[in-house]
Amino acid sequence: MGESLNKFTASPIGRSLYWPFQKLLRLGRRLRYPGVPIDHMVARVSYRDRAFSMECRRWNADDRNAIKQCFELAQYDMPSGQHGLYIDRVYREIVASGKKPLIVDCGANIGASVLWFSARYPEAHIVAVEPAPNNFELLRKNCAGLDVDLREAGIGAVDGTARLSDPFHGCMSYQTVEGGEGIDVEILSFERLMASKPQSAYSPFLLKVDIEGAEKSLFTASAPLLDQFPLILAEPHDWLLPGQHTSVEMFRFHAAAGREFAMNHENIASIAYPSSLLDSAE
Repeated sequence: MGESLNKFTASPIGRSLYWPFQKLLRLGRRLRYPGVPIDHMVARVSYRDRAFSMECRRWNADDRNAIKQCFELAQYDMPSGQHGLYIDRVYREIVASGKKPLIVDCGANIGASVLWFSARYPEAHIVAVEPAPNNFELLRKNCAGLDVDLREAGIGAVDGTARLSDPFHGCMSYQTVEGGEGIDVEILSFERLMASKPQSAYSPFLLKVDIEGAEKSLFTASAPLLDQFPLILAEPHDWLLPGQHTSVEMFRFHAAAGREFAMNHENIASIAYPSSLLDSAE
């Protein structure tokens, strides 16, 4: 399409026909989506009986990939089988108790995962954590009107600050690191985040961790709090940061807590499946 357009606009006649059409097209976009910049677009996504309009950057492959992973590939639609039935049961029991199932989305990007979780678990309260200002602005727009608590910060074991690094120049690969180039960002400790959600009103349910290697720090010091979540969905990043052993602490936590394991696409599920249910599962 792009090559054909370039050939068409290479001639004076082609340019004279194309530019008025482009102006009309841009006018139509502004009228249909007021407030959306011309270099952005609105994608329609849906899951189950919920449909959403997502603003994303028009020529940004990372934004399109984030949406595809969540709504076409359903990467977070896990676990399945007996584990899936158990997680659904836990969700229903929390709702029946009068509390809000608590979902914490660490590395929420522009909000595709948040929207998917809100469709999959409509009674849940979601905390969405994202450190990159450009992603956070789209996250804020895309989550408007939902039961979502937005935190513009990185997540870690302790409170502090870090540098926001973008070594791969993509909007899905921001890293929070000590020192180096990049802007300063807040690091929100998992302990402080959980303290803001009292268990009199919220019950930990699902934790998503996609934080580009910072899971090494998070799983080092926050294990008891993390283990409160029946389901943890995480993307390991050894492939991204070879030699840094970023996944070791995550798997050490998983094994020490006696949790069970499943996979879907690039994500793993760590499931707190009670041994008391083993007989009923047979």
